[in-house]
Amino acid sequence: MDRLKRIYIIANSEKSDAVKVARHIRRRFQDRKVEVRLEPELAERIEAGAGAARVAAEDDFVLALGGDGTLLKAVRLMEGVDVPILGINLGGLGFLTSVPSEEIDPCIDALLSGNYRIREQRMLRAVGEGAGGEGLELYALNDIVLDEGTFARRAVVLRMTIGGAYIGTFTADGLIVATATGSTAYSLSAGGPIVHPQLPALVATPICAHSLAIRPLVFGQEESVEVTNELPGVSLKVTADGQGAHRLAAGHPITIGLSERTARLAFVDTRSYYEILRTKLNWGGIPKNR
Repeated sequence: MDRLKRIYIIANSEKSDAVKVARHIRRRFQDRKVEVRLEPELAERIEAGAGAARVAAEDDFVLALGGDGTLLKAVRLMEGVDVPILGINLGGLGFLTSVPSEEIDPCIDALLSGNYRIREQRMLRAVGEGAGGEGLELYALNDIVLDEGTFARRAVVLRMTIGGAYIGTFTADGLIVATATGSTAYSLSAGGPIVHPQLPALVATPICAHSLAIRPLVFGQEESVEVTNELPGVSLKVTADGQGAHRLAAGHPITIGLSERTARLAFVDTRSYYEILRTKLNWGGIPKNR
């Protein structure tokens, strides 16, 4: 395996330890003659020059310091560049940012020695028409969320088909379409199932459906979902990975399915997915105060 020559670091500067951790990582890699590039805001915080606004093909790795949202932001900076991303968790749950802050040095050693694994994750693609008549094309690693999206939080009436087959029309606050990787994010909070990230499946999870008959649905990843809001005069808001929101043209459908675009997620953790599930969510555990 080729020696690391250059890495790119992105961080959530609102995390109290982000700047200190970034300085430490930068020093450790520079001591091993690895060039370190920083996103502009982080570079300014640690007084390391102007920084670099984008990940480049010449970067060997991207390190995302923060939570899962920071890693998802890093994915958006890739713009098709095929560079693996490793997340370092600086607090919170963090399924994608699997490396805890106290294990940063062993993580750096693992990267330098080539002791890591890469998982290719196909991303979601949403295609629709914007409120101004423009074409919309959004990509997400975790999920695409549809809702009314104003302070009023009005319910919407959604007509849904999967693979061209009519599923039904229902009233809800919105709909989440998630990858298996994203099943432990917003979809899980909305009552969706946990899906192993290696399963070829997608999940459609209604948000606060106004009927007990409307439940989350797991379906094959090669099928696509088409959703139309049938509430007159109301347009949907579509959000990709919680990072960017767009207003859809009223009454126009949006189609969501897997794309050919992938994200390369790096892991140095040797624990199984089920062990991570148990420790992160206390899966099957007895509450400590009992």
